[in-house]
Amino acid sequence: MTQVDILAIAAHRDDVELTCGGALIKAGMLGRSTAVIDLTAGELGTRGSAQLRGEEASNAASVMGLKARENLGLPDGGVLNTPETRALLAVSIRRFKPQVVTAPSMTGKHPDHTVSAQLIRDACFVA
Repeated sequence: MTQVDILAIAAHRDDVELTCGGALIKAGMLGRSTAVIDLTAGELGTRGSAQLRGEEASNAASVMGLKARENLGLPDGGVLNTPETRALLAVSIRRFKPQVVTAPSMTGKHPDHTVSAQLIRDACFVA
């Protein structure tokens, strides 16, 4: 089990880097443990393949000093907030036992981001 202080969850690989990567680095510098859950592999991204994005995510995890990074393998462009996806995410949240969870904005423009925000909120409740 990998317990962390802060768990950042986002729809796609690279979302965390773009939204709160600096905060995770700073938290690590202050002695807090951090981890990331990417809900999708970002296979529909316009820049790079899922494989390239995976390599970049691994490199970024090292730079950010993450204790762990995992991918739930949900479909890019098709993230859904269902009992099944909530349960899947809740299992990971329980395993990390974070004190703080970050999520995308509920008012984001990308459909995956909006649904992911709702999914994360609901999975935290379930967890």
